[in-house]
Amino acid sequence: MRGRSRNWRTWFARVVRPHRRWSTERDLAHAIYGTVVGAAAMATASAHSTLGGVVVTVLVTVAVYWVAERYAEALAVAIRGPRRRGRVLRAIRQGWPTVEAAYTPLVVLVVFVLGTGQLRTGVLLALGVSTAMLSVLGHVAARRAGAALPTAIACAVGSAALGVSVMLLKTFLH
Repeated sequence: MRGRSRNWRTWFARVVRPHRRWSTERDLAHAIYGTVVGAAAMATASAHSTLGGVVVTVLVTVAVYWVAERYAEALAVAIRGPRRRGRVLRAIRQGWPTVEAAYTPLVVLVVFVLGTGQLRTGVLLALGVSTAMLSVLGHVAARRAGAALPTAIACAVGSAALGVSVMLLKTFLH
């Protein structure tokens, strides 16, 4: 039983609390962006798709946004001065939290739907997880940037409002 407990904590740390790996405010900003993009893709895809369709739509959408952003950043750093290759490679690696942040709500969606067969409820649950993640990410980003607690709470509420907006989008789409 002790091994199971350790496995659960490892999984939780990797999937549910990835913000510990994201060391900078910029990483957290990318994660907020990825969470919103993934949630919006999930909300819109769920209107006319299956579980597989929703998962593919979210993964492709987030990947396209990440590639577009990284491409633009790589162009910006490639134009300036020497050692371009190193700067371009660093620019491409940055922003990966945009993609990573989409995983947790997708895992929740897939596990729930495979267990219950209820896509609509699973999407709502996953969007709720996205909203909670946004709140935590906003709070952590503000605190890491040196914000006082009241400001960090306001950032958490503001980030959660993005998730609520996506949930409202889903409600109006269906």
